[in-house]
Amino acid sequence: MTSLLSFLALGALGALGAATLLALLAPLGWPFELFAHFRPQYAVAALLVALVLAGQRRAVAAGVAALLVAWNALPVVQRASADAPPASCEGPTFSVATVNLQYSNPQHDRLLAWLAGHPADVIVVQELTGAWAQALAGSGAHPHRFLLTREDPYGIGVLSRWPLESAGALDLAGDGLPSIAGIVDIEGRRVRLLGLHTHWPVLPEVARMRNAALGAAAGIARDSDLPVILLGDLNLTPDSPDFARLLDESTLRDVMSGRRWRPTWQAGFWPLALRIDHVLVSPEVCVEAVEVGPSIGSDHRPVIAQLRLAR
Repeated sequence: MTSLLSFLALGALGALGAATLLALLAPLGWPFELFAHFRPQYAVAALLVALVLAGQRRAVAAGVAALLVAWNALPVVQRASADAPPASCEGPTFSVATVNLQYSNPQHDRLLAWLAGHPADVIVVQELTGAWAQALAGSGAHPHRFLLTREDPYGIGVLSRWPLESAGALDLAGDGLPSIAGIVDIEGRRVRLLGLHTHWPVLPEVARMRNAALGAAAGIARDSDLPVILLGDLNLTPDSPDFARLLDESTLRDVMSGRRWRPTWQAGFWPLALRIDHVLVSPEVCVEAVEVGPSIGSDHRPVIAQLRLAR
């Protein structure tokens, strides 16, 4: 039994080492980037393997596993301990949310109940179908809206308590998938809004289109003369080099910076749980609170952020 346990632990260590090596190659693009998304899982799995190997008195192998723990946990720890950039924010406070509804999800009441307790001022929804649009029609708290329904996973819409200017659809990657751009008037302060739902990068061509959409959105944000909020299901995690590139090129920052890791997709199934739903803001926007919501029947969980504008 002891030898079998050691054999299994060493096999797991080899698999984790290979996955970590492939994740290190993520800057080369697809398919290596796919391995980078699961570094929190690698860290936890390597910790379990290290404990087993230490118990089996395999000190060298346990040490290798401990190195894998440290390497894969490092980005998570760095993000959780990061300081938010300083900003002088004494302007109006408002809240934004991104919600992937899941187009096949019939449990409309669960989202409506969550919104009743978390009344976000601006909500960007993805996978918006006709049935979901009808369910959201009774939300009198959001009289301003722009909705593009589809019966596939790529409907999208924005609902706002505040007036919307120039709300419209953008095809950021030239692939026929709509994103939303507009300006929200918050107590006389204009804020540029970008809502996205990019491709899931399981094949090289769709990964390229996802990155094209992110690059175009980054350019809009970088060139904007207004504060920018970009939110949606971006189908990439903070461990992806493409996420770092998006932040660098857009000059936006992640509202979850300085906060602990919280998955938003498959959150109830740890081996696949990822944080791919994001809210990004201009440096001059202060982040007062962020919350990942409960299950609403979708495979995603909503994200809501309480923000404040600079004076």
